[in-house]
Amino acid sequence: MQKQGIILGIIVLFNLLNNNLLASEWNFNKAYREAYTATLDLQFSKADSLMSTSYQESPDNACKALIQNYQDFLSIFILEEEQLFKAKEAFRRERIKQLESLPDDEAYKNFSLAVVNLQWAFSRLKFKEYFTAALEIRRAYFLLKANQEQFPDFAPNLLGTGILNAILGTVPPEYEWILNLSSMEGSISEGRKQLWQLIELGEKNEQLRMWIPETLFYLSFIEINFSADPLAAQKVLSKFNEIEKKTPLLLYAEANLLMKTGNNEKARRLLETRETLQSDIPFHFLDYLYAETLSRKLDNRSQDYYHSFESNFKGINYKADALRKIAWITLIQGDTIKYLQQLNDVLNYTSPQIETDKQAIDEAKNKIIYHPELLKARLLFDGGYYYEANAVLNKMNASVLQEKDLLELYYRKGRVVDQLDLKVEAIENYNQTMLLGTDSPEYYAANAALKLGELLENEGQFSKAIEAYEKCLTFNPETYRMSIHQKARAGIKRAQKK
Repeated sequence: MQKQGIILGIIVLFNLLNNNLLASEWNFNKAYREAYTATLDLQFSKADSLMSTSYQESPDNACKALIQNYQDFLSIFILEEEQLFKAKEAFRRERIKQLESLPDDEAYKNFSLAVVNLQWAFSRLKFKEYFTAALEIRRAYFLLKANQEQFPDFAPNLLGTGILNAILGTVPPEYEWILNLSSMEGSISEGRKQLWQLIELGEKNEQLRMWIPETLFYLSFIEINFSADPLAAQKVLSKFNEIEKKTPLLLYAEANLLMKTGNNEKARRLLETRETLQSDIPFHFLDYLYAETLSRKLDNRSQDYYHSFESNFKGINYKADALRKIAWITLIQGDTIKYLQQLNDVLNYTSPQIETDKQAIDEAKNKIIYHPELLKARLLFDGGYYYEANAVLNKMNASVLQEKDLLELYYRKGRVVDQLDLKVEAIENYNQTMLLGTDSPEYYAANAALKLGELLENEGQFSKAIEAYEKCLTFNPETYRMSIHQKARAGIKRAQKK
């Protein structure tokens, strides 16, 4: 009996000591704020050094757990290596446990737990762990909701809720029942509004200023993927101009946004500075983006940078597309035999995750040979060289084109004259594309309807814009369907509110 009492006492003492060891505090002091900034700059060793010094003084500070999770997330996001993903996952539970041991009256507790869950959800999406990712997004949603109720003036909440609103606002209608079942809701406009609120607060408050770069990163993602408003994109770009220190992540975001808005030359010059930036992990995707800026001005040097990206990057996405773009340049040069040989290399990648790679593999399997002049116009348009693209298209003789090439000609012409602000001509070409492409497996008709909707929305013709967006949803192209339909649904939601 006495022995049992001693054992029970030891167990109780052990639990007390263990609970004491698990108890955490939150002190986002200067060292940890600088470590957070260094982490976003991909200077992990600098961040670790800053945290090491502060950790010796305060080993119970949970800030370290959050910042280390940022490092894991950024490594997984950039490198896309499944082995790394599995290795980093081993630390996830330990960091969550430390954050959970923060006192309930600490505003950073639920915020940090939500961030960790979101970061792991985004990481899992890279590796098709959709169910677990959905659970983590749901967990993050309710953590942030509770934190907003308890700490309504806690500004960093805007970062998490802004991201979540943008994500939930793009859920296709056939899956909205899941949101309803989970009592979740969101909208892109609300997400954008919350992120802008955080930037404005950061510009007025020194303590909140450190959140601006991360917030800009997410805002650029929204404008690239879900917005039809060029003025909104320009507003984000203006904020990038105010940041003197360029970092790899901000370079990535700004270059993407510049390319999306037709500012290819600015993006190219910006990306030429990429090798001067310090980083503890390689960011090979910047080579891919630089190759894109070259190919869009028909510069043959792009092939070297696509090759560099494809051979050095150990991740998943854009490798099939890089090989396809190498072949495209060869086709434009007039060597169809070599083009087909190079296109066959794309089939080295048979498990695509993104639409761009899926289309590349489909082209390779079906040995698609584009009309070289249409391909030139496509690349020039993507680079914002609209007059040059229009000149190429105007020289083409529509009467001798095959049906598939004629469909593409109307589509390309519509896109180009739309950007040249020739609205009547753009509408005519979009309508002709939809008429000819009703039964086509290509994405031209669907995207023409989407772009017609965006044109009409920007002109203030909201009911007609909704009709165009709804028309878009009736097309089911074999490639880009999900992304085109997602943008059309986002357009309907925007136009209905105006």
